[in-house]
Amino acid sequence: YKPHPDVEAGLRPGMVADAAEIADLVLTGTDAVSALEVADRVWTMTSGLGFEALLRAIPVTTLGAPFYAGWGLTDDRGPVPDRRLRVHPRPDLDRLTHAALIAYPRYLDPVTRQPCPPELAIERLASGRTGRAPMGLRALAKLQGALASYAHLWR
Repeated sequence: YKPHPDVEAGLRPGMVADAAEIADLVLTGTDAVSALEVADRVWTMTSGLGFEALLRAIPVTTLGAPFYAGWGLTDDRGPVPDRRLRVHPRPDLDRLTHAALIAYPRYLDPVTRQPCPPELAIERLASGRTGRAPMGLRALAKLQGALASYAHLWR
């Protein structure tokens, strides 16, 4: 079992108190990619981690209805929207990946702050040239980290 990073940081509810009693192994303080490297299968409600697993050819069982469920790519145990079941032909993983990462999102060049194609966004990330963070963003991120342990006060 791997808790969601936001749950682990105390930023959202959902901590499973008895996880060690119901799971063979509980991964805390572990990044998702490392967990996927040793996973035989991923079970998830709606996490994007299931999509990451599909991209790595790891079987996925869904208990909720994430965007990648209901297309015949996952073992879906929960209800999925009927409209997905009516689409024929169903998209394969390549088409779903294209839709999710290229056709649907809009990317912003971190250097010019203008819309850009996904290839440029990838190039910027790969080169490390991401421009300057908007003023105050670093301070806001530090504040969020400092307040994370107090989330129980407003949840």
